[in-house]
Amino acid sequence: MRIIRGSGVGFKCQQVVRYPCWSVLSFHIPASTFICDPTKNKPMKIKTLASIKACLIFFGIITLQAQKLEFVNTPDGKRGLKIENGDVLIPARYDDFHMYQENMAAVKLDNKWGFVNVMNGTEVIPLKYEDAGDFTDGLAAIKLNGKWGFIDKAGKEIVAPKYDEAGDITDGAARVVLDSKWGFVDRTGKEIVSPKYQRADNFYDGMATVQLNEKWGVVDLTGKEIVPPKYDDAGQFMDGLMRVLLNGKQMFIDRTGKEIFVSKYDATGDFSEGFAMVSANKKYGFIDKTGKEITAVNYDFAADFSEGLAVVGTGEKYGFIDKTGKEVIPVQFESIYPMSEESKQKRYGFNDGKMKVWSGGRAFYIDKTGNEIK
Repeated sequence: MRIIRGSGVGFKCQQVVRYPCWSVLSFHIPASTFICDPTKNKPMKIKTLASIKACLIFFGIITLQAQKLEFVNTPDGKRGLKIENGDVLIPARYDDFHMYQENMAAVKLDNKWGFVNVMNGTEVIPLKYEDAGDFTDGLAAIKLNGKWGFIDKAGKEIVAPKYDEAGDITDGAARVVLDSKWGFVDRTGKEIVSPKYQRADNFYDGMATVQLNEKWGVVDLTGKEIVPPKYDDAGQFMDGLMRVLLNGKQMFIDRTGKEIFVSKYDATGDFSEGFAMVSANKKYGFIDKTGKEITAVNYDFAADFSEGLAVVGTGEKYGFIDKTGKEVIPVQFESIYPMSEESKQKRYGFNDGKMKVWSGGRAFYIDKTGNEIK
């Protein structure tokens, strides 16, 4: 089992579901979001929540960056998209489409894909492809004659279709697969890592984990192996450090590949704001980037630092510690609320200087001194 592969987000008719991205080999629509289209009583695929940003689902209407979008369905089964009481983004003459990225939407008709510019609703790239991804960083993956390549927004081939699979551009590069081997191309079309790895993860913060001979290492955007494949598992660089696993021991490496310290705990989280949550014997605490404890591992609950403070709990009460480990807001609240109550991946902590708590039979917001916000 991989330790860390990130997570995808999906909506199924108002029920949020999550799954690890690495468990789904889905290149042209990675970790898609589904929403319930009430006109057809079935889920409709759109892009990942992270790509859409502020997206609220309510009975088939999406609030996207302060614009309400509506699906349009014709009696003959064609589909489109428009701004509520406003402009048509995608004319209702297609069999399917992706939610737009960079003002371009992949559209499908008679099993062929092309692209519409949603700024004017015009079909700007002809429907001739067998499949298509979404535009990211100015390029989109397309499939022609059974092979994948990349085009720009003018429809020009930047990478001729030659790969068996191709992903979206992420952090300046895209994963490609040829003869079951994984590599990367950059946004100019240059093959920065020739397909030679068993597996590869997307680039994140200029680095990507790759697998060779069942071992994991790290490459940068020039294709250089910063860390030769030697670890049994590897995550992502978070706050400058990456968790890796070797011979059953979890440790952290920096961006040069230097091993910083070996974790002695049952479990260790990723670093956030300079600190990582650890657990031992079902108790929680925090360490700094040298592995030193800033607080004893004796809490029944803990969450990552956010805006300089971290939630901790003892018994059924909650409070907050600062980065010295001091309880700056005493453990006193009966319950705490996640930053987003809609998501199943709950994150607890201050957001924009406030946190929702429950005490004395009511819910209210507190500031970072622990005082109620009136």
